[in-house]
Amino acid sequence: MANDADIAAIGRILVNPKQDLTTRFRALFTLRNLGGPEAIKWISETFVDESALLKHELAYCLGQMQDERAIPILETVLKDTKQEPMVRHEA
Repeated sequence: MANDADIAAIGRILVNPKQDLTTRFRALFTLRNLGGPEAIKWISETFVDESALLKHELAYCLGQMQDERAIPILETVLKDTKQEPMVRHEA
């Protein structure tokens, strides 16, 4: 099982815009599968990214995690009119 250091290493890949999207998506889906508050934290920190496609998948994965701790994050994204419509729709 992954510990906080493992999750942080994966999270740093996710938030790094210099990584290609394929690598970042792999990190995202790994965090989704691991779950827990640290994974949610790293996913939520990535909503500042420029890629609407990535942010759409961030919202999708938070929903798939079925963790109540993700609800406030999704609500914030939904209310943020600066987010792209497809990102808000997924939230």
